[in-house]
Amino acid sequence: MKYLLKKNDLINDTYEVQCHVGQGAFGEVYRVKHKYLGLQVLKVLKEDYAAQADIETITREAKILSKLTHPNIVRVFETNSFQINGCEHYFITMGFVSGETLAQLLARKITLPLPIVLSVIQDILTGLSLVHSNNPPIVHRDISPDNILLSYEGDKPKAMLSDFGLAQFSDYTQRLAGGAGKYIYMAPECLWDVYLPASDVFSAGIVFYRMLTGVHPWDYDFEDIEDPEDIVSVINVARRKQVRSPATDHERFPEVLESALSKALAMNIEDRYLNAGEFLNDLDSLFSSVTASIPLTPKFTPIIETDSEICDDSCKFRVRVAGKGFDQIAGMDGLKELLYHDVILPLQEKELYAQYKLTIPNGMLLYGPPGCGKTFIAQKFAEEVGFTFLSIKPSDVASIYVHGTQEKIKEIFDKARDNAPSIIFIDEVDALMPSREGNLQHSYSSEVNEFLAQMTECGKSNVFLIAATNRPDKIDPAILRTGRLDKLFYLAPPDITARKKMFQLHLSGRPTEDVNVDLLSEMTDKYVASDITFLVDEAARQAIKERGPVKQGHIEGAIKSHRPSLSSRQLKIYENFKDSRSFD
Repeated sequence: MKYLLKKNDLINDTYEVQCHVGQGAFGEVYRVKHKYLGLQVLKVLKEDYAAQADIETITREAKILSKLTHPNIVRVFETNSFQINGCEHYFITMGFVSGETLAQLLARKITLPLPIVLSVIQDILTGLSLVHSNNPPIVHRDISPDNILLSYEGDKPKAMLSDFGLAQFSDYTQRLAGGAGKYIYMAPECLWDVYLPASDVFSAGIVFYRMLTGVHPWDYDFEDIEDPEDIVSVINVARRKQVRSPATDHERFPEVLESALSKALAMNIEDRYLNAGEFLNDLDSLFSSVTASIPLTPKFTPIIETDSEICDDSCKFRVRVAGKGFDQIAGMDGLKELLYHDVILPLQEKELYAQYKLTIPNGMLLYGPPGCGKTFIAQKFAEEVGFTFLSIKPSDVASIYVHGTQEKIKEIFDKARDNAPSIIFIDEVDALMPSREGNLQHSYSSEVNEFLAQMTECGKSNVFLIAATNRPDKIDPAILRTGRLDKLFYLAPPDITARKKMFQLHLSGRPTEDVNVDLLSEMTDKYVASDITFLVDEAARQAIKERGPVKQGHIEGAIKSHRPSLSSRQLKIYENFKDSRSFD
């Protein structure tokens, strides 16, 4: 995709473009370096928005907002314009935040613990209270998880509201034109272009509910609907229903919290908090007691959304798609943490890791019984970080020519280096790199040697290897030394928590009725990931024969009819290798 600016472009002799980081509702977003002030975010307004917007008003408000230095508001620095090929383009610069959006976090975590939720909402309301108390009040108009940034620079995650540079003063005598906020986060009055401080409260309440429950307060069906008026009609009809209490999913849910949330989501303005300060005061009694339990080191991990087309290696990441990547892996938290800290962070914070003379590790071996998701995990990791993904199977490098296989191996590694950061996934590594002990043919031995030569310290070129095998005892031992496959990770059959998540994942989107995933996860000890997929599919086949929803009995029937793929004896072999790296 072609963007207006490219790497190293200089804007007004002040801002040097580093990379494109995304598309917002109002324009293209870039990471830039100010010649005096360091890293900032520059948002170039879309031409259609700039043509309709009151640039003078935006500029005047940006000057006011630039003086609002508050820890929970992303600071606005400047509103200005530049010219390219005779065309004038307006832009706004804001502070750079090292972290991720709340939307990115929720895409992975679905729901957040109550202490984290309260900490985030406290930060949001504290920032809003400042601008709502301005005379006249400043209304954000577009509060959603996409415009809430989470900074991980301190001991605890800090929430910050962004895009205030495109907000408007609230004028009770006239309507604001062109509301560009997300419809499902808009207050009822916003759908008719009326924006008040109470409107921001409503939007914050929806974000609050979303963090607690993983869903929106109301269910909307927008299938095949594109016309804005029809969208508004769907929203209005859906909101006639009563909001489901979040206390249903939380034990000992604070009564004061449920009451405050209900008031924030009131459809009538008269029944709602008039501004963020009122909402904040009602929740104040909870903050000191509950948020004190927030861990100092956050257990969630940031994702940087940038486009690789114009970035250098320090910011070369493709846009992460919500619902992809690690979102689709049930459990495996230990593996996710290892990949994040050992692979993702060294590439996102290259200069910091360089000070410690650290690069990414060379690679890792995923081993375990068939059906535990080794190939699936490698693919989802590539989606998570957006690296170039190259997959090798034994058939990919086979050649009838002498030394032909070695040449193919070299070509694959050369391609990975040219497109770094990249992942090379080697499936069935026991077949590609068998042990050279015994009667291995000379040609195979040469191929193993070529692999070893290419693998050695390829991490220094930002190439990360993931190898997978069901037979770790058959691999050449030289592959497992440091500098080649540094990390070994045993993929055991999923535990009860992971099995529960797998049932939830595979049942999601299917018609179901009275399915108890807790009981199902207890009944499926020693079942691997592919077994659980099979059980749900079998249950769905039975349900469709009856032309009804998938029920508990369907899945229990499938469990009784199909034993787990693995025996206790087979599992014991893998456990032995995990403990000793050898089969006794």
